[in-house]
Order: sequence, then structure tokens, then C-alpha cells
Amino acid sequence: MPEVQEFNFSAGDLTLAGRLHRPQGRPRCLAIISHGLESSMASSKLTRLAEVLAKAGHMAYRFDHSGCGISPGELSATSLTARRGEFLAAVAALRGLEPSLPLVYMGSSFGGSTALLAGDIEPPVCSLHWSTPWDFEPLFNTIANPPERPPFRELVRDVPRHDLEALLARTQRALLVHGERDEVVPASQAERAFDLLCEPKEMLILPGADHRLSDLNDQQQAMEASLAWIDRFVAPA
Repeated sequence: MPEVQEFNFSAGDLTLAGRLHRPQGRPRCLAIISHGLESSMASSKLTRLAEVLAKAGHMAYRFDHSGCGISPGELSATSLTARRGEFLAAVAALRGLEPSLPLVYMGSSFGGSTALLAGDIEPPVCSLHWSTPWDFEPLFNTIANPPERPPFRELVRDVPRHDLEALLARTQRALLVHGERDEVVPASQAERAFDLLCEPKEMLILPGADHRLSDLNDQQQAMEASLAWIDRFVAPA
């Protein structure tokens, strides 16, 4: 059975918490998973994904960004730039364990945007982006003026510093997974991103699925598509 280990790493002045899923035998790749804006590594969907990846022979790592889950920090201070830095710090720490393994990046929602930015600096062999926003402007009012939590004002200031469409236009080997009825990020955002991406690329729109892919059948389809995508770029065991 795959083994799960505590693996924490330094990002700036903070020590962020993570869990490493090790497969039996030699790993085929190192998959690093970034959660959504207000989510955490404890997400049942992402935990299940890490387990599925490990059973398929991949080393999978899920972690808490600063201010999320059991990692220290202030969630209200988060930004795309900050999360990119944390993601890359995780990559560097894990490279110390497995320097020769091919990298796979996966992000859910805001984590998918984070994975795109990280991949522009330290490219993976392929990437997976589930329910990911690429145009934040329609979301700014909700993000900046939330009814029941501190506002993400730094995030709103930071997003315009990044040209996500230009990043998409120079990114290849990306899989987009999106719910047809995503109530947070419209599926049209995935369609626009897919048009911009370089080949090879692939998109899966799940009929009737919501933003969280809360239906287990939708999650299963997303995981099967993700495993098949990784298999295109990672050598078999």
C-alpha cells in the first residue's frame, strides 16, 4: 500500500505543512498539488487524488498554503505571487528528495492558476488544472468584499501584475477539467484558456458538474482523465 508521510518545508519565514504520498516501488513522477483559495490539503477530493496518483506509481504531494489548514500565516494576505513562491518552494524542497523525477503540477481552482505561474518558471512535464479561473475581474467584487471573512485586497492588487492569457499562450502539455455548471468560474473561462494554450493540450467539460466537482462520479472522471494525461508524458514503471 502507498505510504503517507508528513513533509513540511520552508517558504520565506514560514514552515508550511504537507503530506507526501509515496507509491510502492520506484516513483514514476513527482506530482505537486495546490489547493483552492480558501481550501486546504485536507480537501477530500485532493486527498483522494493523491491516493489515486500514488496507487498508479506516482509520488504525490499536497500541502497547505500559508494561512490555510494547519500552515501558519494570514490568509487575507495571500496573492498569486505569494502562492507561486510557496509552490516553487515546495518544488525545491521535494527536489532535494527526488532530484531526477519528472515534475507534474496540479491545481484546483485558484491552485490551477498558481500551478500555471509556477510552471512558467520551473516547467513540469505536464500540468492539470481543475475548475481554474483565468479571468479574475468578474470575481473581484466577491473576493474583495466578502460577507463573512477578511477581504483579499492584496490578491486584487496583485492579479493585474500577471498576464495570465500571455502565460497560457506559451504553455503546453496542459489538461483543463471544468464543470459545465460551475457556479463560481464559468466553463467559458476554460474554453477561452483552451483556445490560448499550445499543443499538446486537452479539455474535459463534465456535464452538470459544479465548481467543487462534488459528485464522486465527476471526480472519478476527472481523475481518470488526469491519469491518462500524465501517462502521455511520463514513462511507464
